Amino acid sequence: MISGIFRLKALALLLILPQIAFSASPEAGEKSFQKCIACHTIGSGPLAGPDLKGVTARRDNAWLVRWIVEPDKMLAEGDAIATKLLGEFNNIPMPPMGITKAEAEDILAYIGKASGGESATPAPAPETSPVAPPVQGDAEIGKNLFLGRQSLANGAPACITCHANTDVGSMGGGTLGPDLTKVHSRYGGDVGLNSVLLTTPFPTMRGIFSEQPISETEVAHFIAYFTKTNELEEETVNTAFLIKGIGIGLLGLILVYILISLIWIKRFKGVRIPMVGK
Repeated sequence: MISGIFRLKALALLLILPQIAFSASPEAGEKSFQKCIACHTIGSGPLAGPDLKGVTARRDNAWLVRWIVEPDKMLAEGDAIATKLLGEFNNIPMPPMGITKAEAEDILAYIGKASGGESATPAPAPETSPVAPPVQGDAEIGKNLFLGRQSLANGAPACITCHANTDVGSMGGGTLGPDLTKVHSRYGGDVGLNSVLLTTPFPTMRGIFSEQPISETEVAHFIAYFTKTNELEEETVNTAFLIKGIGIGLLGLILVYILISLIWIKRFKGVRIPMVGK
């Protein structure tokens, strides 16, 4: 009898322990959610991505966890919901943020709490709330910062190292990152772009700007510049760069040919054939 009771208690303990061990924490989720605030709010409206208030009630939990952990794979697989969201939000793909499944569960617990879920007190606002730039920027300074003519205060590389836009010079810009001609409208205007530039949430950028952040004043200058470029039409940067590169290459080849011809004029000339001819 005692043995049977002991076994029942042991079985109950085994069933309870996983729930205790893997219980999601809204408090931990609030900290992890700082990786998301560049593109999302909870009740303050959409930015580059949707407002997440109530999303835990609208979507399946397993789907949400996977979407947070590996959005790139879900898009590559053609997930219907992910593809629809991509189209609704200016074709800006949600990047993988290096979030684990446990962290994703915590984030969802925090979103549920902040959305007014059952047995939840109102969640505090994120440490950084999305707002418009606090100062008026100068588009010309923003362009100089983008091109690297003026250095960023904390020593980060210029945008043109990895990005291009239609407004840049004849050689174009970098191709590691996307074209930024219409980045202002893609990220929801001043508020969304301000949030992205201050937090630089994307993995490639985070590795650089976490130690060399862009200042609020510099962000304002960038926003003023990108507001201006937003009126331009995007061009296929790779094609333009290829055409310019071929033209410069041909010009260089012609110049080298002329130079060699000038040098070759002074070459040693044979004398036997002219003498035999005479």
